[in-house]
Amino acid sequence: MDVQVEKARGDEEKGGGQCASMISPQLKAMMRIKKKYLKRSNSVRSTNSVVSDGSLHPKSPQTRKSKRRKSRVMFPNDTLMFKPKKERSRAKPFLVLFSVIVFVQVYNAIENLDDHVVKYDLEGLERTLHREVFGQSEALEELMDHLNDYLSTYAHQQPLVLSLHGASGVGKSHLGRLLVRHFRSVVEDNLVVHYLSKHHCPLQEAAQNCASALARRITEVVTRAEEEEQIPFFILDEVELMPPLLLDILQTFLQSDQTNEFLNVVYIFLSSLGQREISAHILQNASTAGAHKPLRQALSLVHPLWTESVVELIPLSLLEREHIIQCFLEEMTLEGFYPELSHVDRLADELAYHRAAGRQYAKTGCKQVVGKVNLL
Repeated sequence: MDVQVEKARGDEEKGGGQCASMISPQLKAMMRIKKKYLKRSNSVRSTNSVVSDGSLHPKSPQTRKSKRRKSRVMFPNDTLMFKPKKERSRAKPFLVLFSVIVFVQVYNAIENLDDHVVKYDLEGLERTLHREVFGQSEALEELMDHLNDYLSTYAHQQPLVLSLHGASGVGKSHLGRLLVRHFRSVVEDNLVVHYLSKHHCPLQEAAQNCASALARRITEVVTRAEEEEQIPFFILDEVELMPPLLLDILQTFLQSDQTNEFLNVVYIFLSSLGQREISAHILQNASTAGAHKPLRQALSLVHPLWTESVVELIPLSLLEREHIIQCFLEEMTLEGFYPELSHVDRLADELAYHRAAGRQYAKTGCKQVVGKVNLL
């Protein structure tokens, strides 16, 4: 049919108006319909690509791509724009506050440690001991380490119990007097107890009375110290002369299941018990390092007090010849004698010595020094 229409159109163009009358009305109607269809399809194609004012059609692919790119919401100029608020974590302020609190507490704890150490003047005590106690550098360092650790705070889980042992003449009683003098200078006198077995309990028959009196004394001093928020000190000398009843009483005060005030106490025992084991270890090893184990084994046979884990043992070394010379020089100076080195050497040679590993250890320490100086 399209071929006939084209043919009729060609004949019409060639023949002009003469052939127009020969075309049937049906064919003319078909030609008009086709012209309208072609015209309409052309107009639809043009509107799909370009709008009448020259802009892109809203449904065109280019317009859809541009809309996808525009994610921001455009607001009119005459209205206020409110952006959505970001959600803030509520835990962050609490974390900052917690960090500040921890920092303040740590800072205060450090300041309190310094205050306690300064309060007891442990640095001054250490200088005094190293200056006036000869030949005991290892024992003094161990003693000061325990005191520094314990006295840096006030609240404790157990008392501090230091048990110093050594042979005769190595300076046990002298060390005890120095400790008493120092702690009485930094705390009240009634909070420092110097207990001498020969003086406070000279008779073995009165052991029960001595034990009761010692228990009352410890209780009174500890109670007073708790009221004043201080740590009391008990320096007990000549422990080897104490009756077993006194050792039993002391052992009860060393337990950790007591009330808090009895846990903030410093006990220092001075004794010659175990001197045989210490001397044998020093003569074999030239040092007190490692002497704690045989010393504890020997002391456990004397009384169960020294089996308590809270008791820290500190062995004192034997004095060498050079330490004996220092004792002579100091004693002669105190007595007003001019210390000639030749004379001091001659006096030192009069003492008996153990000889081991090229060293000379005095058998009686400085115990005979005072008597020999008095004979000058």
